[in-house]
Amino acid sequence: MTSRPPANTREHNADMIDDLTNYDADVFTLDPKVMAEAEAPVIVMDAHGMPLFANKNAIGFASGIRDGLFPEIYQLIRRALTTPGGVVEMMTFEVQRGTATLELTALPTTKNQVMILPRDVSMDRNLREALIDSRQRYRDIVEVSSAFAWETDANGKFIFVSPRGALGYRADDIVGRAPGSFLLDTADQDSEHVFRSQKAVRDVPIWFRRSNGRDACLSVSSTPVYSRDGTWVGTRGLAHDITEQRRRESEVATARNRDRLMTYIVRSMRDEINPLKVLKGASEASTRALACSHCIIFKRNDETDALELAAGNDDEQANDVAQQALDRLQTTEETFEAQIGQHRVLALRCHYHQRNNGAVVFVFDADHPAPTDGERAIMSEVSDQVGIAIEQAIQHERILTLSRTDGMTGLLNRRAFFEELKRRHSRLRRENAPAALMYVDMDNFKLVNDIHGHQAGDDAILALTQVLQENVRPADLVARLGGDEFVLWLEGADISAASGRAKTLMKESAVLGKYSGDADHPLGISVGIAVHEPDSQETLEQLVQRADQTMYQVKKLGKGRFGIAAAPGSKDSAKIEN
Repeated sequence: MTSRPPANTREHNADMIDDLTNYDADVFTLDPKVMAEAEAPVIVMDAHGMPLFANKNAIGFASGIRDGLFPEIYQLIRRALTTPGGVVEMMTFEVQRGTATLELTALPTTKNQVMILPRDVSMDRNLREALIDSRQRYRDIVEVSSAFAWETDANGKFIFVSPRGALGYRADDIVGRAPGSFLLDTADQDSEHVFRSQKAVRDVPIWFRRSNGRDACLSVSSTPVYSRDGTWVGTRGLAHDITEQRRRESEVATARNRDRLMTYIVRSMRDEINPLKVLKGASEASTRALACSHCIIFKRNDETDALELAAGNDDEQANDVAQQALDRLQTTEETFEAQIGQHRVLALRCHYHQRNNGAVVFVFDADHPAPTDGERAIMSEVSDQVGIAIEQAIQHERILTLSRTDGMTGLLNRRAFFEELKRRHSRLRRENAPAALMYVDMDNFKLVNDIHGHQAGDDAILALTQVLQENVRPADLVARLGGDEFVLWLEGADISAASGRAKTLMKESAVLGKYSGDADHPLGISVGIAVHEPDSQETLEQLVQRADQTMYQVKKLGKGRFGIAAAPGSKDSAKIEN
């Protein structure tokens, strides 16, 4: 506890401090006049912590010290008298208006006295904290805003975009590129100029191309950015997606007729319970509503990603025409319209949440008039409704496989993985081909849950899931065995390929560091690999055991590495690498 100067000392010095602006010049080694007239606050104190002198800018502070309001000063005096060159310390005091932060420079002088030079840094600290708060607030707003925030440099290239990206592109896909490369019309220089404008613009509609090829209309507002010397250095702004708004505006003229016919078509679809029969109902109702010869629907196969016939009729010629239109549609964007043989066809892609999941082909007789804008709008809406129905059918099929997937990550679960692995391993022995089994276990994961909570643990598991999914090929398998344990099957991978993949995973898994429980226990991964050689007679159980044991050897030797198991029957130890 800080002590105050003895009472007798205070009484002894009482006369000296009644008027702190009067002083004996012999007491000081500095020019007293300079100290008295200095703009900066100056206080001279004796070894007991009592003010001997204060200039006009330090009177209030010195009076508070004299009244015992700032006992921290006494300890500062003691340190200054025993520290060559004095001390500098930041102190915060309670004052009437709240708190005040002072930077106190305490310098020992002659006659066992101390000169204190206070400097109020409260405003500097407050401004610094406000700046930190404002930066955080900006980051938070950008993160949650539905708008696409961006900034370009003087060359007109993006140097910043919202962290989550835009229009299906990742942020890294956009930064460093010119806006013109994303425009629907790359020759539209007027639109591109908005992104390097040297004057503020507001709500300019600009058409872009999404990452999936579809068009998007953005409402762009921007403002120029200048350096301190007034030089223009770039432009920043926000872009709102108004594609749907524009689409709705274009449909107003035919809304009534479209609604009437769509109500009929949708009701026909809704009357069916089986999702696959819903597509058949949509085909029949659309044929009647649009007076076309046939309405043929194709659905994307969730496993092969190919489009297959889902609803139509038994007319082989019509199905052949529809297949030709579908093939042509695959090479175009959203629609394909042409004369094929004795038929006029209009094919449209179906989407669900911007994902192409099928197609609808409307087949008309050759002498049928070209569809009106209203009919085209209905066809477009039919394709939208069919897209939803297709998704429902796909979801119905997925229900049958839900027991094979991990609920959190969507990866294969333990049972499904080993069922598939058994088939893969049997085929390898017949084909005499290599492959690699890779066990992946998170390091220091428990500490993440203990310190940051289970939500942070879930986020870390999902982050690793993404890393694994981004570093496997379509022929490979990836599964979550449970908790923080994962496993990969690398089809056709020998030791060299498996090592390369492990090095990539170790590098990419650095993103897990932000979830670490603390700095001394970073979140990372340990990897154990067992390679099945082409001529090996090793059983699947032996292969699994080698991979599992190698992973635990890595954990035992310090984590954050990968190991490759020795060949079956070998007495060598696993090869551990960083």
